[in-house]
Amino acid sequence: MLSAERHALLLRVLRQNRFASVGELSRIARSSEATIRRDLGRLEESGLVRRVRGGAELAGEQETEGEEPGELPFEYRKGIQLENKRLIARAAAALCADGETVMIDGGSTTYQMTEFLRDVRLQVITNSFAIAHELARGSRCTVILSGGVVHPDSQLVLDPFGEAMFANYTASRLFMGVYGIDETGATNTEALLIKTERAMIERARTLVVLADSSKFDRRGSLLLCGFEKINVLITDSGIDTRYREMLESRGVRVIVGGADALRPKSRFS
Repeated sequence: MLSAERHALLLRVLRQNRFASVGELSRIARSSEATIRRDLGRLEESGLVRRVRGGAELAGEQETEGEEPGELPFEYRKGIQLENKRLIARAAAALCADGETVMIDGGSTTYQMTEFLRDVRLQVITNSFAIAHELARGSRCTVILSGGVVHPDSQLVLDPFGEAMFANYTASRLFMGVYGIDETGATNTEALLIKTERAMIERARTLVVLADSSKFDRRGSLLLCGFEKINVLITDSGIDTRYREMLESRGVRVIVGGADALRPKSRFS
């Protein structure tokens, strides 16, 4: 990767996550930490970032109001907030019990669930060939992959002509990531993806949203759903108290990954 490409990538990561450590940026850019530190030094000299202990953050306002930096490719997003994503994913997997049918929407956080579902006997319906591949090769799950057009950057399979497949299934739970969460509800940025996700929401009894704390107060251009559709939200310990109180006041059960996530006593919990 050329230095200009790395600089653009680092700025996109920081616009999405406010702060990133040198280690995270190194994994995402597939470059050494020494190279990332040199990159951050040059970006700081240009006034674009501010180096802080262990990493960097944006310097000043790099975006206009309402502007979106765009989603990073899936392979890059997997490395962002990785430890928080694993804690969230483990808490999500703990909600599953043998014999259930669940839907798992493609995403970098939901992808981490595959590690914790290997010993659970589930029927998993997904629109992610990355998730399908991981579960098919090393788990007790039966995997059903939706049909449509393959999108390599997001590693999703999306059907531009409709969601007839999902009409044939029901699921006890749908696990879904989002671009952002604010006072209006859950938002995303891709119209075709939202079309598929809304079809999935309608076929699941319980919607479980997986969102690390960097997703709060970030808004995509498209409303996915309001809080009345969300039953459970799993996040990390960085969630601001005001957001947790807002969610709970609207009837959403909030689980902090690694803190208060417990496996249900039965498949119907």
